Amino acid sequence: MPELREGETVEFKEQWSPTALEDLAAFANHRGGTLYVGVSDGGEVVGFGGGDPEVRRIANQIHDLLGLAPALRLVQLEGREVLEVGVEPSVVPVACRGRYLVRVGSTNRTMPGEEIARRFMQRTGQTWDGLPSPWGPEEADAEALARFVGRAGPRLPVLSEGDPPERVLENLGLLREGRLTHAGVLLFARQPQRLFPSAVLRAARFRGTLISGERTFDGSLWEQLDGVMEYLRDSLDIQYRIEPEGLSVEELQRQEVWPYPHEALREAVLNALMHRDYADSGDIQVRLYPDRLSLWNPGGLYGGLTVEVLRREDHPSRLRNPAIAQVLYYAGLVERWGSGITRMRQALREQGLPEPEMAEEAGGFRLTLLKDAYTPELLRARGLSERQVRGVMYAKEHGGITNREYQEVAGVSKRTASRDLEQLTGWGILERVGETGKGTRYVLKGPGRGQRGQEGATKGSNRTGGSHA
Repeated sequence: MPELREGETVEFKEQWSPTALEDLAAFANHRGGTLYVGVSDGGEVVGFGGGDPEVRRIANQIHDLLGLAPALRLVQLEGREVLEVGVEPSVVPVACRGRYLVRVGSTNRTMPGEEIARRFMQRTGQTWDGLPSPWGPEEADAEALARFVGRAGPRLPVLSEGDPPERVLENLGLLREGRLTHAGVLLFARQPQRLFPSAVLRAARFRGTLISGERTFDGSLWEQLDGVMEYLRDSLDIQYRIEPEGLSVEELQRQEVWPYPHEALREAVLNALMHRDYADSGDIQVRLYPDRLSLWNPGGLYGGLTVEVLRREDHPSRLRNPAIAQVLYYAGLVERWGSGITRMRQALREQGLPEPEMAEEAGGFRLTLLKDAYTPELLRARGLSERQVRGVMYAKEHGGITNREYQEVAGVSKRTASRDLEQLTGWGILERVGETGKGTRYVLKGPGRGQRGQEGATKGSNRTGGSHA
């Protein structure tokens, strides 16, 4: 007998029974699979015992009850005849007696409702945000719609201030069959969580095992965006600097200095609100750590995108929620062509911060912003040797490093220290200051020293919040 074990794509049945239909449905809802009738659960071949009429009866039963066209054949295993029943993956969910099952390991599990809906939508070319909701246009907030029209302005010339709410919703494509679409509910309904309880954003501060400042943001997507940005302003170590503007030194403006660029934070939150899988029961999570900010949203990358593709400047745009994205574009909050990640990376570079870390995990997408470009982990990832890492960390702690100090820290000769320091300078990590010789000192380059240490920066906050719609 070939090496066969029960698992994701293989199931044994000593004899044909109704539970065999559940196994085939679960296979079809996953990667496909093969059922062997005439093999016990322990793998002992006992034989099928039926002839061609029984094979035809089983084939008809599978077709009539599951809507599948199986591949059936009688095969010889250990000298006995066994019925092999194979099914391919199905493009639409397959129900067995009203239940949708999916194969997980060697067991069958009930398919979550949101997964069933997602698969049907993929089959019909629909998107979740374009489906009609049970709510009529009277559930829309007329004031929020008016604010949006005023903000959209030239991007949406077909609308003008004073247009009735229903006309605005129709022109935005947020009405279907006389009802608000899911996008219309999330963007403009009063308290959308009455219909979609998981459409919320949660945020908290983490320090070791301690969690503080936990908040949940609900309401429309505009309200969630405003709420979490205000929360970040209150929770992060915001500083300000006073700089001269215009022609006179007396013309001063108080400017906020965020540990992460404000634009990058807003892009990260907008991307999560725009691209999350709202059919998933999870919520968006923002986690603030002393050295990083992590944002996770339900739903992995969409439309064949990968993290590697996202890192390219010319990556394509793939929209899980095109109706939501279109309205955010009209409001001037996002641009076309998937430029959000690119703008975020540019803002981080200008502030001397590392590239954002991106990963698909736990059925969602995580984006992490780091405060410090000069951590041992990041330096090693850039190819620095251990002695170079020690040298950079010394320069970071002491405000710089000389050739002699590098020799002592790294335990190398003067010649090796000179070569290492030249490498670190060439890589843009250190820059040389002072005269040649004993007066030469190497410091962390440019803004990479961090906004917290910039001359003229003072701790404080300047609130300039405002509504987005």
